[in-house]
Amino acid sequence: TPAVVPPGSSFSWNDRIPILFRGDKARDSRTSFARQLSDGSLLFEVDIIATAFFMLSRWEETVVPTRDEHGRFPATASVAYKQGFLDRPIVDEYALILREWLRSLVPGWEPKPRRFSVKLTHDVDLISRFPDSFTALRRLGADLVKRRNPRAVCQTALDATARVLAPTHVSNFRRIRYLAELSRTHGLANAAFYFMAAQPGPLDHDYELASRAVRQCIDSLLKQGFEIGLQASYRTFSDPEQLAAEKAHLDSILGNTRYGGRQHYLRFQAPDTWRYWEHAGLEYDSTMAFADHEGFRCGTCHPFHPFDLVVDQEFNLLEWPLAVMDQTLRSYRKLTPEQSEMCIRELARRCSRVEGAFTLLWHNSSLDGEWEPWRKMLERVVRTLAEMQRVGCAR
Repeated sequence: TPAVVPPGSSFSWNDRIPILFRGDKARDSRTSFARQLSDGSLLFEVDIIATAFFMLSRWEETVVPTRDEHGRFPATASVAYKQGFLDRPIVDEYALILREWLRSLVPGWEPKPRRFSVKLTHDVDLISRFPDSFTALRRLGADLVKRRNPRAVCQTALDATARVLAPTHVSNFRRIRYLAELSRTHGLANAAFYFMAAQPGPLDHDYELASRAVRQCIDSLLKQGFEIGLQASYRTFSDPEQLAAEKAHLDSILGNTRYGGRQHYLRFQAPDTWRYWEHAGLEYDSTMAFADHEGFRCGTCHPFHPFDLVVDQEFNLLEWPLAVMDQTLRSYRKLTPEQSEMCIRELARRCSRVEGAFTLLWHNSSLDGEWEPWRKMLERVVRTLAEMQRVGCAR
């Protein structure tokens, strides 16, 4: 692989750099990435503009028909996965390379670097566990007779009792408070909690947004300085009317119309879903990660304005790229907590190297029971991420 930065650059680049598009006369791998011509101009043999547009617009998702059982474009169908660079924020890497060449052309120019940042996000899918008393009794019987799990029996009994006597003390509310305390303890005050505003359903959630207990929870989070956003329901990625109705419902609860959020199940159809979000009045989306594999779906970890390929213009909506989801690591990739910790650290390191933002999704329901071993891992990861943000560089 040829050198990618100008001679004498203080910026070291030891990794092999993925190349998607080359110039017509740059057919072999020995051609330089870029070079300065005798007249002082700069020639890129690699088409960094085409690469950035290809990745940021998600053009391939509009022409490749492959979808999974939830109607999602899978990571395995993407060029980034097939060519082995899904774990690289390639657009950001190209941007830093361009910056180094511009510095060589303009001596004395020193662009202001960005600081690495962390954004923890939490999708609130589950709260009550039991929509009615019959369901609670049936679950209690299953824990006692079928699973023979004394700890689960105790937790189910406590949740069933709390559901009637103290709704805000059911386990999933406690998990929300735990996540809030974890963020606050480590100084990550910009954490966001995304609530669902549709009617409860089997593929959505189990709570009423307007219920007293949920509203008390939201009010408490807001008073602590946390962000509240929308987790749009399962079918909204292709249903703009339903999305607008859910946005209006959350508006009425918050008394505020300016916020962002994410699509449930990470269901997304580019560029249509972006357009629906913009028309609904949402500030940003943070859906763009693959459910089946961690990494940089858009090739970047910096927030950006997506491009509407249908009407040929940039959106006002901001996309805040998601790097990894808890379910991706455990359910899709089948990683252990230790392997997942290494994976998260490496993704965060790559974000730090390109002066970007690392965004993590952890559900409030992914802490206890089968998820118990992951709780300690999450605590270690959050502590590490907070330290990385504090010093502004990779560890």
